Amino acid sequence: MGKHEELNQQLSQNAYLEGASPSAADAAVVKEIFGDNMRAMNWAARMATLYAGERKAMSTVAGAPEEKKEAKEAPKKKPVFSNGNAVRHFGGGEGLTDGSAMENIRTRELQWPIAKVRQTFVDFMSKEKGQTFVPSSSSVPLNDPTLLFANAGMNQFKSIFLGTVEPNDYFATLKGAVNSQKCIRAGGKHNDLDDVGKDTYHHTFFEMLGNWSFGDYFKTEAIDWAWHLMTKVYGLPGDRLYATYFEGVKELGLEPDLEAKNLWLKYLPESHILPGNMKDNFWEMGDVGPCGPCSEIHYDRIGGRNAADLVNQDDPMVLELWNLVFMTHTRTEKGLMTLPNKHVDTGMGLERIASVLQGVYSNYDTDAWWRIFDKLQELSGYEHSYYSSSCPEDAVVAYRVCADHIRTITVALCDGGVPDNNGRGYVLRRIIRRAVRYGKEFLKAPLGFFSKLSAVVAEELSVFFEELKNKDAVERITAIVYDEEVAFDKTWNVGLKHFNDALQNMKKAGKKVISGEDSFVLHDRYGFPRDLTMIMAEKAGCEEPFIDVEKFDQLMEDAKVVGGNMKLKQFLSVNNIDILQKDKVPATVDDSKYIWEKTSSTITGIVDKAADVLVDELGKYTFVKPKDKKEKVEDLTEEHMCVIVDETCFYYESGGQIWDTGYIKAKDGSFSVKVNKVLSMGGYICHIGKVESGIVKKGAEVSLEVDYDRRLNVGANHTVTHQLNHVLREVLEFQKKSHLPVNQKGSFVEADFMRFDFSWNEKLSQEDILATEEILNNHIKEKRPVYDKLVPLDEAMKIKGLRAMFGEKYPDPVRVVSIGKPVEDLLADPTSEEWKKYSIEFCGGTHLKSLEEIQEAVVVGEEALMKGVRRVTVLTREPARKAVELMKALTDEHDKIFSQPHDASNIDDKIKAIQVHSKKIGDATLPIVAKARLQKTIETEVKALHAEKKTLVQKIKAEALEYGNKLGEEMKGQKVVIKAVNNWGADRDALNEVSTAVTKACPEAMVFLTACDAEKGKGLALTVVPKAAGKSAVEWIKTSCGKGGGNAEKAQTGFVPADEAKVLEAALKWTQ
Repeated sequence: MGKHEELNQQLSQNAYLEGASPSAADAAVVKEIFGDNMRAMNWAARMATLYAGERKAMSTVAGAPEEKKEAKEAPKKKPVFSNGNAVRHFGGGEGLTDGSAMENIRTRELQWPIAKVRQTFVDFMSKEKGQTFVPSSSSVPLNDPTLLFANAGMNQFKSIFLGTVEPNDYFATLKGAVNSQKCIRAGGKHNDLDDVGKDTYHHTFFEMLGNWSFGDYFKTEAIDWAWHLMTKVYGLPGDRLYATYFEGVKELGLEPDLEAKNLWLKYLPESHILPGNMKDNFWEMGDVGPCGPCSEIHYDRIGGRNAADLVNQDDPMVLELWNLVFMTHTRTEKGLMTLPNKHVDTGMGLERIASVLQGVYSNYDTDAWWRIFDKLQELSGYEHSYYSSSCPEDAVVAYRVCADHIRTITVALCDGGVPDNNGRGYVLRRIIRRAVRYGKEFLKAPLGFFSKLSAVVAEELSVFFEELKNKDAVERITAIVYDEEVAFDKTWNVGLKHFNDALQNMKKAGKKVISGEDSFVLHDRYGFPRDLTMIMAEKAGCEEPFIDVEKFDQLMEDAKVVGGNMKLKQFLSVNNIDILQKDKVPATVDDSKYIWEKTSSTITGIVDKAADVLVDELGKYTFVKPKDKKEKVEDLTEEHMCVIVDETCFYYESGGQIWDTGYIKAKDGSFSVKVNKVLSMGGYICHIGKVESGIVKKGAEVSLEVDYDRRLNVGANHTVTHQLNHVLREVLEFQKKSHLPVNQKGSFVEADFMRFDFSWNEKLSQEDILATEEILNNHIKEKRPVYDKLVPLDEAMKIKGLRAMFGEKYPDPVRVVSIGKPVEDLLADPTSEEWKKYSIEFCGGTHLKSLEEIQEAVVVGEEALMKGVRRVTVLTREPARKAVELMKALTDEHDKIFSQPHDASNIDDKIKAIQVHSKKIGDATLPIVAKARLQKTIETEVKALHAEKKTLVQKIKAEALEYGNKLGEEMKGQKVVIKAVNNWGADRDALNEVSTAVTKACPEAMVFLTACDAEKGKGLALTVVPKAAGKSAVEWIKTSCGKGGGNAEKAQTGFVPADEAKVLEAALKWTQ
């Protein structure tokens, strides 16, 4: 192998390094050396851009001419890597800055282990500067709906910055604080999830070292202390440090932060002090909240040069270490507002500063990760360690992803987070699935590997975070993650099917890349990270970029996680809401949603979604930019517009209940709108759908026509949700006398079914489910009436037996829904133990007047949603009746199949018929207990049939062998044996036994045997020709039957039983 090829091979393993584009001259040289090998070109160009002094080394290795001297000064001490040249080749390792061999990374003595780095920061700020140590807040801010996760150290101090802290609160006494905050950036405004693994410094979980001033010290002290800690305490060379300051935005009335710039001039030359824009130097916590100009401290890992042009360029060699935020403003929905007091909020990533102090190029090369990587290799059984030179690129990324994500999950679950399908729970589930997929796909890790990593993380972090020392908590975390792994393992198989379907869709459409829609479904529903789908698509033969990236990104943006929920498409933007409010358009009144009658109303607003504008009229078209033009669109989506009215009887999605559908029609018949979805935004209820005819006009008098047949099914399912909540408590808590509470964890009410999630630690037994169904249906037969009433919240909370969701905020007054007892009776004697016998809940949904209208309820699903949470699925009314009827029909069909007589000739057919029917039962939506019992019966029957078949086969083989021995004795000395053997039908095993016995008795004979089953229409032919005969068994069988396969000594084929005589005649003729 030549030097060119050797370098090319080495570089191709390091394509995960990315960065600034090379100059035109650099690109030309690199192209000359590497041709069109893009992976090698990108990496080499990166090296050429970063290390001017290393061009000579790279060119010499590759055989390229030496470059002219660069204008920029070469590094005084260039990085020297373990193989002695500019090529990095350490698996996941990125090299040591002191030039020592990479193999020394685990054996050298660390001056700055990560625990010391953390404690030194805290001690400097608390002991030397008098700041109060305040422990990290939870990474899961359960009481802050504006945040998915704690994404910065200042989150817990927000009330101080905003001046809303209670006077008697401990925080009201703070002047300054210091800590190391647990941070997660995996959703919302600050989201690093998709970057993790691809570079050396992004993480979903990290620790933020920070110090804060609450109206006390300001910029002077913040900058002075930062410089002293970095250069005097940590000992970083000052000539490698760079500082940025906010350049200002005139349009927003924000001036340049020249004060910060002048303060930095005390320590740094002006060439190391750089202005930054709003994106880089005006820090904002989220869409709303405290914010202000900031000054960042950056560090050049290489040194000996001016790296100012690489600051804030996502360059791994020039990285941001510390951000000093001068909190002067807060962002509200109306814009920026000045805070009454000036504060300081600083943040420095612990993992980054540790990488610098430990002399490594990558955060992942610090001691924070060593034990996790070791455990990951042990659990996965992967042949290459993270630092092995033979560790391929995909495995390097997988190591990083798994190690990073288990830190996030361990911390988040310890702090009260739980994986589920909404908000932060959805993000946590996605993180687990992303890690599991990378581990299984690229490290070949077995099921359950990911959950076993959490104990290592707990041990590492419990040095500083005491809560992770709790063994029970760690066991609970491990159990939850394992359950998630098992659940995803099942989902993965379904996802693979969707991936294969996506490939077929692509081919049918004549495309070369998988559609953005299919890629998004794989990501959103099945947990396939985008890059994993791209890798799989590449292997399947798709062309680069393998998926429709633009469409995928658009769908991701539409479904971006904001606050605590998946953001629905904003049919009413903030700007449009502001316009409506300024025009004094009243909020929609929806009291009539409980009346269940067609109502009249007036249109107060129309939104053209495509143009995102409020319009006065709209038909089967959209207003496009410029706004005064109309474009006729023949194929508008089902949700291209929305109508706002002054009063509505439509129910908007809320409280787990799906929206109403129906029509909005002009009173004069001039237009009609099909309503497919109803949402509430800013007090305005948006009837989202499609113009079916005419021109919809603002101010028009309309008739609102809800699909009440559908509403009846929704109402039945919502009402049964309440009753099920009550019955489950009775069956599991009271009848079992369990100390474990049954509490609602969520619900979803559709027209066809309802799901109910509740706390319970074990699978419901068949007896539990049958008892639940029996009590539920008894209540339905009792025709229990449903009552509702608005009640002051404090009075309602006193009612005994009331079921309310923990953490839910309820309005005052609140609507009380009681099944079986009037609300007035409950209020008259709220503490009565009698009320525990009835379903009593707070609810704003639509319900039936009586349980009688539910008709029937059947449980069709029971599963674990997560550790300690079960999910039950129930059908009512027509779907329930159909499920019961289908169960009876499938049971009858099973009985018919099983009762059919069988023998050795048809037992396989019977087993197959039962198995096909079993799959049919498994795929059907049926009463869960009856279904499970029938499946158990079938399982037992199939086992018994297989055992019987084994006995029959052995018997037939014995009979066939005996027959063959007799035939062999009869034919001894014959050169040709041609015989029809129909004793056992067309049984291949029997025919082989006869053949074996005959050839053993007549070793020189050519044997031709047939076996037929006229009833099944099946015939078999088998030939055996000894070598000494000098003829071919294949030729014999093809001549006799017209087809066949095998070799010169043995061949076989099938034929039509009616041709048996002809076949035997032809076989005889061939031998003559």
